[in-house]
Amino acid sequence: MSHGIPHDLPPDPRTLVWYDRAALLTARSAAADVLAPHSMALRNLLWSWLATAVVAGGWCFAWVGLGWYLDLDDPEGADLLVTVVLVAVSLLVGGVAAAAFRRVVRRGRAAHRLLEAWTALDRLPPARALPAGNIPQPLASTWDLMRAGQSWKNTVPLDGRRYLVFLSGKSLMWMMAPVAPLLAGSILVLVALTGDLGQENGGTCAQVAVAGAGIAIAAVGLWGMAKGLRHCAWALREARARVSEEKTWPSIITR
Repeated sequence: MSHGIPHDLPPDPRTLVWYDRAALLTARSAAADVLAPHSMALRNLLWSWLATAVVAGGWCFAWVGLGWYLDLDDPEGADLLVTVVLVAVSLLVGGVAAAAFRRVVRRGRAAHRLLEAWTALDRLPPARALPAGNIPQPLASTWDLMRAGQSWKNTVPLDGRRYLVFLSGKSLMWMMAPVAPLLAGSILVLVALTGDLGQENGGTCAQVAVAGAGIAIAAVGLWGMAKGLRHCAWALREARARVSEEKTWPSIITR
């Protein structure tokens, strides 16, 4: 397994060797079929929200418990023990959730990097220097059709429209759905900064608890929107590169 790549994802294509373009394009198609769902899986969005909610809840419970203890007029040893246990358990649960969120982020990032590498693989000079082999027609790129002498009129446009399929509803959902936690987190931060959450130590702890939870929820919203925007920008770049190649085909043929 390559460093940083989960075992259930295809390997880095730069570590592999092919003897013809048919094998390369077949492997590339199979890798894209695996990586595209992993890169923008909606379950990762839901898991990230759940993990963030647990982190925010653990943060709140820890600070509320601390505020409760500080507001006691005559705290006893049992009160201190309850507070320590509550804070420790809350922070432990929040830490586990944060680790789960980090794992979701790393898997999604690894899948997207591999998807970028695999989809651009056929345009690299070493890949175009390979012999053609028996390329299945659905896998042939514009460049392969050009080299095979296919008619430009009958085959263009191909790849530009094909790569627009990566602009799926999932990527749009990643951009639109995180607006909700972003707004909710921003409201919580405003409430913590401007609202009346109590007096003395308990009120201060409550403000810290609500503000921290709001920041965490807003941050996961920003992360989700950024991930969706990055995916859409990449898909448009891929489509633009293919379309640009198609536009140069007639001039190449007439030379």
